[in-house]
Amino acid sequence: MKSTTAIAAVIIAVIAVLAVVAVAVWKPAPSEEKVIYWSAIAPVNQKAAIEAGTVDGGVSWEPYASDSLVAGTANAIKWSDEIWPHHPCCVIAVTKAYADQPEVRENDLIARVVRAHIDATNWIVETIEEGGDNYSALLAMGAEFSNRTNAVVESAIGHIEFGYSIGSDTKAWFANYTSMFADLGQITTLGEYANVTAFVDGIVNTTYLDEAMTVEPSDTTLGTVRLGFLLGDLHQFARVVAMEESLWGGETLFEKYGVEIASPAPYGNGAFLMDGFGRGEIDVGYLGAPPAILKRINANIQIEIVSLANSEGSAIIAGGDITTFDGLNGKTVATPGPGSIQHLLLMFYANEQGYKFKLKGT
Repeated sequence: MKSTTAIAAVIIAVIAVLAVVAVAVWKPAPSEEKVIYWSAIAPVNQKAAIEAGTVDGGVSWEPYASDSLVAGTANAIKWSDEIWPHHPCCVIAVTKAYADQPEVRENDLIARVVRAHIDATNWIVETIEEGGDNYSALLAMGAEFSNRTNAVVESAIGHIEFGYSIGSDTKAWFANYTSMFADLGQITTLGEYANVTAFVDGIVNTTYLDEAMTVEPSDTTLGTVRLGFLLGDLHQFARVVAMEESLWGGETLFEKYGVEIASPAPYGNGAFLMDGFGRGEIDVGYLGAPPAILKRINANIQIEIVSLANSEGSAIIAGGDITTFDGLNGKTVATPGPGSIQHLLLMFYANEQGYKFKLKGT
């Protein structure tokens, strides 16, 4: 009996020792890191990159999201309005140096550009509502500009809100974008501005929207404006429509209001267009509000936002059988590049969902 008891005691002691050792050496398995990798690829090339497997998804402006969706080679993960309902996207900006030139002021050149934009925007909105021959022409113009099909253009414009007014809600969104950049570590100072509200008030100038409605058509050319725009971006459809002479009696809308337009090659994203402002290549440009804000702060490129161009109209998409954002965990998503509203959208949403956001290869 004593022998049995002694053996049992030894076994218990051994088990206890093993348990202590096990506790000492055991470590919980590290939790899996949630990460989205990004790679800069122009929206025009994202469909091909997804199909080739170079990336697993993309985030782009229209019509390039719809390009993949209509082809059936990608799934919509999140439309931008699902993340930021009614968010402003593209705007018209002008360099202060150009706007302050006496001849520009005397001939109301900025207001005339804005008036052409307003008339073209109203034509787009009415055409979408009414349909008919003008609607067919609209699709054809969009297809030629973006080098995509009418079906893709039709899908795209269903996700875009066209407009030009800048109200308090629009300015609140500009403040939100600025705060997002700060929260995500993209900006560290507002320069001479005391706070975000003061910065937005300083970068937005709505007087040209008011002046635009008072300008009259001109039989003579009053000046030339170097106008920049983004490659194939249907957010900026109003510029395309305004440049279509067949709609306006054999001249562009800009020419109707006395402005000759000279445009360089389209820019790959809004940050590149802002660099074009900085190099003195353009006077006025269509671009996303976020790159205008970011480069105004970080590169001190002196511009003013003078009109809205559109709201919404971007999407995060994924190829293959990926149908949720979590399905992109550990995978690579193409963006137009840092500073673009699409890059900010993906960065923001990834952060909100608990993901780290890293450049591919890092």
